[in-house]
Amino acid sequence: MDKVGVLVVSKCLSGAAIIDTISRSERYTPEFYIVERQVNPFNMERAEVHAVVPDLAVAEVAKVAKRYAGNIAFGLTDTEDFVTAGGRDIVERESGVQMLCVSRKFAVEGSKAGQRVLFDHIFRRANPKYRVFDGKDYANTGEAVSDFTKSLEDFREPVVKPDRPARGAGVGVWGADFSTREGAAKFFEKGLAKGRVLVEEKVEGEESSFHAFSDGRHFVPAPMTRDYKRGLDGDEGPLTGGMGSYRGPDYHLPFLRKSDNDLLVRDEERSFRRWRGRDSEPGLRGVVLYDAIMHTGRGFKVLERNSRGGNTEFINLLSTIADDFVDVCFRMLDGSLKGIKFESTASVATCAVPSSYGVSGVPPSGPGPIGLARAYALAKRSEGRIRVFPMDVRVDGDRTVMGTSRSVAVVGLGKTVEEARGASLEGCSSIVGLLRWRKDIASHDSISRSAAHLRGLRHASG
Repeated sequence: MDKVGVLVVSKCLSGAAIIDTISRSERYTPEFYIVERQVNPFNMERAEVHAVVPDLAVAEVAKVAKRYAGNIAFGLTDTEDFVTAGGRDIVERESGVQMLCVSRKFAVEGSKAGQRVLFDHIFRRANPKYRVFDGKDYANTGEAVSDFTKSLEDFREPVVKPDRPARGAGVGVWGADFSTREGAAKFFEKGLAKGRVLVEEKVEGEESSFHAFSDGRHFVPAPMTRDYKRGLDGDEGPLTGGMGSYRGPDYHLPFLRKSDNDLLVRDEERSFRRWRGRDSEPGLRGVVLYDAIMHTGRGFKVLERNSRGGNTEFINLLSTIADDFVDVCFRMLDGSLKGIKFESTASVATCAVPSSYGVSGVPPSGPGPIGLARAYALAKRSEGRIRVFPMDVRVDGDRTVMGTSRSVAVVGLGKTVEEARGASLEGCSSIVGLLRWRKDIASHDSISRSAAHLRGLRHASG
């Protein structure tokens, strides 16, 4: 088999899944050149070259890429920090290694307000009502808060977001994080102290995540996924970076109609063409977009657009891709990406997290030990039905310890969502450590509630 060198820039999110998927290639023998923020044991064991850059400073990543450029065919990343900092632009300029992510110009995740302005031009029907507040436009904070309070006549149930990405943190939703005008104003004031604030109308509906790949010209949609953002079962607790997600055996989710997916794909592709322009746009290469979608009684809205694959959602897609992923990457580079085959398999990713994660009022616990040997043994016996991907864990001497964020993503695969969910939960139960996980991700009750909610909204809207 041909040898292929792959640069992986990882914040220990979906990096392990990227490496695992490339390792499953039947046509290539991969060599991994890994730059990550800590020593993830899964990634380190598979690395030809391993470098730790705690802040993933782009200049340091570029140095590693330049040193081994002759051995590297392309690079991938799992973090928007690298993308929005112009990581692709700098690495390609300094080393010549081509990165499969969008260029800085198209990294719209860097500004939520900027996304709304962009959508006014390329995707207006998917844009909820919004307004941007900038403290620089007011004489003092009190004046800004007063103007915000007046705006609540137009945003009766507002969603308040920091302009800069905060991975769920800092986002306030009416009815969950505040339920009075005074509470909303306090939340707004805290956000304004850190920079611009985006205020949007609250869109009632059911969420999904939409991914698309591109070589700069072609637009290739992936199966739809569903993310669980709140920390506790029943969608209770604060917003987190995501506690897990799933995809069904079809391209659409089980609580949606096929026509919902078809409409979304059609409109997303149209907006991509407007974004791209008439010809091929090299800056739009890789996972070109990851949109958070809200399905309502009257179509859909885009809640936000991201510049890389969703953490757990992308893991589900990687785990069910039928094509050789190395070939997919090469097709993105040479402009021949006309399609990607995905298996007709359900996938559920559940995140095992420190006991304090996503629990209000509980301070983060220290770096406790975590044991993955039983989980790996179970995954091996399952013959691919269970896959274990360490995230925020690191090697500390002769131990593996957890950080303060999501520790491990456990993927279960099956013919049905329920079968995949059972495998995922079985894998979580085999991990040793002071961990917890949501038990309701992709559950029958959760999916049924989503379907009933959406049916009710459609009925109410006529």
